[in-house]
Amino acid sequence: MGPGKAKGAATAQVSLFEKVPEDKKLGWTGVAAILSGVVSSLTKLMGGGIVAYYAGCYYGLGAAAIMFALSVFLTFFVGRISFREGLPSNVTSRLYVFGTKGSALDSLIWIFLLVGTLAIGTVQLGNAIIYYFGWTDEVTKHLLYLGISAAWVLMSLFGMKFIARFNMVFVGLLFVALLFVAGSIAQEGHLADALTHGVLVPHVGQMEGFAYAVNYSIMTSGLMALFSSDFTRFVKKERDLAAISVVGSVFAVLTYVFGALLAYYGFDVSYQYFLAQGYDEVGAANAAITNPGITFVLSLGLVGMVIICLSQLKVETSNSISSSNAMSNLFDSLFGVKLKWPVAVVAVNLIGVVFIFGNILDQVNSFMGIGSILTMSWCFLLITDYYLVRGRLHIGSRGIVSLKYIGAVNWRGVVTIVLVTLVAGSLYLNGLLPVPFLLVAPMTVVVYLALSLLLRKRVIEEDRIMREKERNDPEITPAAPASE
Repeated sequence: MGPGKAKGAATAQVSLFEKVPEDKKLGWTGVAAILSGVVSSLTKLMGGGIVAYYAGCYYGLGAAAIMFALSVFLTFFVGRISFREGLPSNVTSRLYVFGTKGSALDSLIWIFLLVGTLAIGTVQLGNAIIYYFGWTDEVTKHLLYLGISAAWVLMSLFGMKFIARFNMVFVGLLFVALLFVAGSIAQEGHLADALTHGVLVPHVGQMEGFAYAVNYSIMTSGLMALFSSDFTRFVKKERDLAAISVVGSVFAVLTYVFGALLAYYGFDVSYQYFLAQGYDEVGAANAAITNPGITFVLSLGLVGMVIICLSQLKVETSNSISSSNAMSNLFDSLFGVKLKWPVAVVAVNLIGVVFIFGNILDQVNSFMGIGSILTMSWCFLLITDYYLVRGRLHIGSRGIVSLKYIGAVNWRGVVTIVLVTLVAGSLYLNGLLPVPFLLVAPMTVVVYLALSLLLRKRVIEEDRIMREKERNDPEITPAAPASE
């Protein structure tokens, strides 16, 4: 990011590599609105439909409950690190997990996952608009996707205070529309069926479907925790982090519930629509579940289309900001190049366009399973290093004084995430580990703790040298490292 503009300007930005000034801080409701806005998206509505159809409503609610508990825990403890340091997760991970050049790894993970999510949201919104106007020309579709991506770029240039206010308004409008859909289902006498049905995907067993639903939900928890840490650095008071974590997690669960209702309500009409587009029966069923935007248009017509356009604008703007942070960190960590904020925003959205036009969104969806392993391992590495290794065990010190002297690569973190991903990913892909999180969390903590204890003297000495360089640098006015 470049330097901020005039104080109070709607487009004022805070650099990725500087701690947030007091006049740029937000109240907890603003940050909670951003987080609630991101989890109340077409992609998350799609997730609710997928979870309900694969696991059934009762088991799907169980998966959502697991997601809620894990999201609150991770969002709070990961977010608190960013709050205390005043820096986003990609940058704090330089000291606490990967090292300066090593943090390029977390940036690549984040770019792929978030830009993939950005591209999927663009296609879902585009499909809803295409359906409403009845467009069939491929050139028109491509121009629409480009236009939507351009909108994400323009909105991402605005400052956090503007984005927070925008989210507050359109989160409310979206849920008013979702309540209308729920009321329509109740009026037709189908609400009980919509909330109690079992597995609806053919040839999927109950436990198989539940495992799939849990994995999908846990992926949301990891993404939400790391995403929120890009914004919790703007919070005024640490005690507000608990409320932000709970509110964001509640809206994630509500979005899943309404997504399940929406999928049930519009399935038949959407299914017939995709059959008419040339899909086979299985493809049409999957498309009906994974295109909630079309169901919205079927339910509410023009009003529904307008609401999802504006609502999706809030989501994808935040996704674009967070992935642009990762892009900025990638270039700075590897090449020492600080991208101007507009350049980073344009770059990630161009990658999203490549994902769309290159027809690789199916590969992005497939990668999400491994992506959840990577994000969960990253979250638990941050928590383990900050609270246990540097906190309880005092193997190294806490507090980022300057990015200048942080080591190039923290091999303990890199080795841990690579090893955990290889082991858990292999077991998962071969059907031997239905829920990778059950291995990822404990293995990440154990491996990183073991490596830190094994290399204790070396780590402490390297940390001492780094702090000595900071103290002797006349350009740095060090703040005392955190001791909590």
